[in-house]
Amino acid sequence: MSRPSISVLLTPHAALHQAPPLAGAHEVIVVAADDLWCMRAASAKGVSVRNIRSDAPAAQRANIGISLASGDWIVVLTGQEKLAPNWIGALAETVSDGAFCAHRILSTQGGLPMVAVWRPAFAYGSLDGRLQNAAEALDNWLTEIFPQHRHRVLPREGFDDHRAAWFETSGLAEYNSMPDRKAPTPKGAYQPQRFWEDGGRGWVKWEAYQPDEPEITAISGRVQARHVVELGCGGGRNGRYFTGAERYAGLDISMPLLDRAKDRQEDNSIGLICGDATALPFADASFDLVFAVSTIQHVEPEKIEACVADILRVSQRYICLIEFTGELEGGKWFTQSHMFRHDYAALLAPHAKLLDRFPTALQIQPAVKEVFLFEKRRSQ
Repeated sequence: MSRPSISVLLTPHAALHQAPPLAGAHEVIVVAADDLWCMRAASAKGVSVRNIRSDAPAAQRANIGISLASGDWIVVLTGQEKLAPNWIGALAETVSDGAFCAHRILSTQGGLPMVAVWRPAFAYGSLDGRLQNAAEALDNWLTEIFPQHRHRVLPREGFDDHRAAWFETSGLAEYNSMPDRKAPTPKGAYQPQRFWEDGGRGWVKWEAYQPDEPEITAISGRVQARHVVELGCGGGRNGRYFTGAERYAGLDISMPLLDRAKDRQEDNSIGLICGDATALPFADASFDLVFAVSTIQHVEPEKIEACVADILRVSQRYICLIEFTGELEGGKWFTQSHMFRHDYAALLAPHAKLLDRFPTALQIQPAVKEVFLFEKRRSQ
């Protein structure tokens, strides 16, 4: 069995004179307000280091790093930890146990634990990004957020505790209270902009990990689009899958979500646009690929034909939709006010050829989610 790869995320909690030992890391992602940490982290020879500038709260910066990471396991450091030089190798041995989604490492001198998380486990929810300390947010995620997702589909489950000699202290005391994570419930009929503006504030459950990653990666590699627009880009977690394109644009109806997305933009991003998927602010045939994941399902039935027509208008060739289409047994997914079931194959059939249709591998909700890949007919 190959050694599991470990992504180390650095989200500094306070000033630090030197970076922790990083030898053996799969990658290091520094999400900080300045470049100083990047320079310190880069001193680890042979380790890939990426620097993201962000002045968001530390836990939100950890969410940014999680959404960009590629290792099997994720560890978030605040910079206050005292770690032995070989700690990454020792941690890799610990997480090699294939039964658990997470391992909580207790220090020899007390304080907050270190939490190593199997990356797909963040499909059950992101960290509470409002917290000012990432170590608090990880421990809170492990005990409060991770257990609450009821539709358990991952091959691993639960977490295990360990006390490790290589982890002397986190340098941080226990926390006392957490903010309320209940999202505001808009009253009255579904109003898309109001709903997603409200939903973009506070704790955003789905911003850290993309459970449809294998499908998006496969589609991106298959179509090799040069110009991509993503409808409903949300917090920006999907731009990483289209770095091979010359340009990428993200559109969303929610400014709070776009504010989160700005710290996740890749080098090929030409900008983020606040707009409605039913009235796209783009010229005809602007993009080789129009892409949407968990977005068109939120378009009201009376607007869906106009939405599809506009998608066809701005697409030069490909359209990829990854959307919920039906209930699993006992599910009530489409009873939610913001969820609508559409027949995407039938809606696009007069204007585009259906190249592929298949369910996503990880059905993280009690509903069927499918991938639709269309190619626009030449007459369009």
